[in-house]
Amino acid sequence: MRQTTDRTIPPQSESALRSLAELFPNATPLRIPILVSVERGKGHLLEESTVIEFGTSMMVFFGSHLPLELADKLHLENSDRSLGAEAVVVAIRDDVSHRAIAARFVAEVRNWIIQG
Repeated sequence: MRQTTDRTIPPQSESALRSLAELFPNATPLRIPILVSVERGKGHLLEESTVIEFGTSMMVFFGSHLPLELADKLHLENSDRSLGAEAVVVAIRDDVSHRAIAARFVAEVRNWIIQG
C-alpha cells in the first residue's frame, strides 16, 4: 500500500532547514524536487514530494511531514530518475509544522550535482 503526500514547506520552516544545514560547513543551497520513500511495516510505503534545499557531496537537507526517525533508510528519486539513491537519516530538527531532515547517502552517487 502506498501513501503519498505533496506539501509545500512553509516559509518559517526554511529557517529550521537553514540552521540544520549550517551545522555542515560544506552545505550548498540547491532546489531539487524529489520523491522521498520510506518503508513502514510489511509492504507499507510512505512517500512525499519535497525539495532538497541544501546538499554536500554525501548529504542532503530537506523538509518533511513524514514520521521519519534517526537511522531510517530512505529512497530519494527525482522526476527524470537521474537521481535514484539510498540515504539514511542522520539529523532531525523539529519545527512547528514539519521536520528539517539531514540524510547521508549510503554510497557514492556518481551523477550527484556536488562531487567531493
